[in-house]
Amino acid sequence: DIKRLIPIVNKLQDAFATMGSTPIDLPQIAVVGGQSSGKSSVLENIVGKSFLPRGSGIVTRRPLVLQLYNSPEEYGEFLHQPNKKYYDFEEICTEIERDTDRVCGSNKNLKNQPINLRIYSPDVLNLTLIDLPGATKVAVGDQPKDIGKQIRNMIMSYASKPNCLILAVTAANTDLANSDAIEIAREVDPQGKRTLGVLTKLDLMDRGTDARGIFTGEDSNLPALALGYVGVVNRSQADINERKGIASARAAEEQYFSMHPAYSDIVDKLGTAYLVKKCSQMLLKHIQSVLPQLSSDLNKVIAQKEKELFDMGEIANPKRSRADITHAILKFSDRFCRSIDGKLDPDGPSLTRELTGGARIEGIFNDVFAPAIGDIDILEQLGADEVQTLIRNVSGLGGSLFIPNAAFIALVTQNIQRLEDPSLQCVQLAYSEVLNIVSMISHNMPAVDKYPALKSTIVEAANQILRENYEPCNALASTMVSMERNRVNMAHPDFIGHRDNFGEFTQQVEEEAAQGPPPPPAKTIQRTIVKEGHVNKKGGNAIVLWQKRYLVMKKDGTLNYYRQLGDPEPAGVIYIPGCIVERADAMVGKRCSFQIYHPAGNIGKTFFFQCQNEGEANEWVQCLKDEAAKEPEEEGEEGAEGGLGLLGGPAPTEEEGFDAIPTGRQRGLTDRIHAAIHENLGMREKVECEILFRLLYSYFEIVKKNIADQVPKAISLKLINKVKEELCARLLMEIDSEDKVKQLSAVSDEVKDKFEKTKATLTLLHDSQAILRDLSCSTV
Repeated sequence: DIKRLIPIVNKLQDAFATMGSTPIDLPQIAVVGGQSSGKSSVLENIVGKSFLPRGSGIVTRRPLVLQLYNSPEEYGEFLHQPNKKYYDFEEICTEIERDTDRVCGSNKNLKNQPINLRIYSPDVLNLTLIDLPGATKVAVGDQPKDIGKQIRNMIMSYASKPNCLILAVTAANTDLANSDAIEIAREVDPQGKRTLGVLTKLDLMDRGTDARGIFTGEDSNLPALALGYVGVVNRSQADINERKGIASARAAEEQYFSMHPAYSDIVDKLGTAYLVKKCSQMLLKHIQSVLPQLSSDLNKVIAQKEKELFDMGEIANPKRSRADITHAILKFSDRFCRSIDGKLDPDGPSLTRELTGGARIEGIFNDVFAPAIGDIDILEQLGADEVQTLIRNVSGLGGSLFIPNAAFIALVTQNIQRLEDPSLQCVQLAYSEVLNIVSMISHNMPAVDKYPALKSTIVEAANQILRENYEPCNALASTMVSMERNRVNMAHPDFIGHRDNFGEFTQQVEEEAAQGPPPPPAKTIQRTIVKEGHVNKKGGNAIVLWQKRYLVMKKDGTLNYYRQLGDPEPAGVIYIPGCIVERADAMVGKRCSFQIYHPAGNIGKTFFFQCQNEGEANEWVQCLKDEAAKEPEEEGEEGAEGGLGLLGGPAPTEEEGFDAIPTGRQRGLTDRIHAAIHENLGMREKVECEILFRLLYSYFEIVKKNIADQVPKAISLKLINKVKEELCARLLMEIDSEDKVKQLSAVSDEVKDKFEKTKATLTLLHDSQAILRDLSCSTV
């Protein structure tokens, strides 16, 4: 019974190879050696046949899992050709070369996907060996420059596993202290408990020297291995060229050891026959020692495969299919609602990698729509001349003593209409995002993904609900803008033109107008650049989540971002001294991100940027932190008036506070407007224009806040909640007949194939589990 262990492990190895993964650390022997160590000849001597490709440079470019079975009949069989037997071993060699080229290409590329080869022969013992590429340090010819690193990584992926025994093959006629195989073995097995040393080319050692001390343990120059060392003599290159048979080579090997004075008394511990016997015994003993852990790991894999099979359901069972479809619909609807509401789903995707579900829609509302509304400036295309012309036109014949309401209302209503396009774009983005959420959930649910027709039906049902409610939602968003446009509420408590504030407000404007224009900005020297480069900036003037910008940090403390390299003027300026700069990957759901904000939360806003890689992000953060901690090298553009605020405007003084009646500069009025007022207008016109500009800005800010708040609520009501409420019922109506159930429960060929493979793998795993259980009981 114990001898059945190796074939059982071989079956598990084949099952995992078919699965495409190895969830259990199986006991195995990896053959490790340099490119000229004689590793291939050792394997051929063990098998007793010439079957491995030979040549210069890298020949072995994939791991070869060699499974030997003692059998009366002699032939070979590949796992990728399960029904084809190879009786000619030269054809086996050709197939190894062909399949290597198929997977790796005809160049010198390496792949970690193994070739599984079974060899049945009366001349072998049950044994499994893994042939790995020969270690090398220098690329030769057309080999990749990092070939040494690639091969080492492949070898380490096997040798570093605790259940992997190592056959360290080294040529005896080289400096054993520099052996690649011994070096790798010492790194992963420092105590030498799972390494067996193999010395080849003993017949090529310098005359008068031998390796007897290594085999008897008398030589202490080499690392001590618990499993010891075994010497072998392989065919020479001349023997290979003359096609000398393996049987003749093994006879010559036996004669060499028996006739050599240093080895004749230990001949029973040397040679290929002893090596095969020792490998088989040590693998068998190793499997016995790890049998309890192997059984435990196998139980876990079986439980995982049984769950996969259960999730796929009984493909050919109509009753089970109806139950599966109903369960899938209910589970999908529940997961969609939980995703929108932000409730944790243990079976859902990871919540730490990126924003998902309702958080993405909220991101559209807060990080895309709100900034887009906030960036609309009522004063950006308005000049003093146009305002005066409008005032005179609405005053009509005879003029007026005060600023006519009609002038204010005309400008406000005209600009409120500009808020409609971003609102409708927000509806479109939310529509697309809901569809994206539906698609992602259906793709990540095996119970849905296995039924292509059901998956399409779910997506189409969600799309239909959205289409039915898209126009009503658009109409509601437009209505909200129309409501703001059709009634200008001058009694709004936050409006600076409210009667409780108007007297004090107009008095302040008149005093400022009498003082004349603000002083010109102090002259500055040419700004020098500290750091610059392309980044992505969150938000912007359009409804997009991220925009590419060119970032320039200058020594005067300003961080300028341009729409593209070469623009004469920046799209925005951030004053860095006093700001907080820190990484923001988790906050925005993007890697390589950072944020800039002022510690006083009521100054400006938070800016988010994303770089191409981690190194670039860390460099920007460190640079900006350094700039934030020091004073600028030149005098700021605002001179003694208090410096720049976070957004490039002046920071309010402590005496004014942030709740004081805003000045023109604080309210966002530009230097261009102020210059035009004071240069071209008389005192009355100055006061009229200044008052009107500030009234426009104040009221338009109120309207923007209303729209930024109300439109997302309309979308939630008309689009998102409609899908949540109607999707489940709409889908259940699709399974009101057996024909529809049959149509929706049709599985794809890929799922059928996966079902059959999983079922076959599970059968093999159960059989192996039963045998391991019996063996465990018999060895107790």
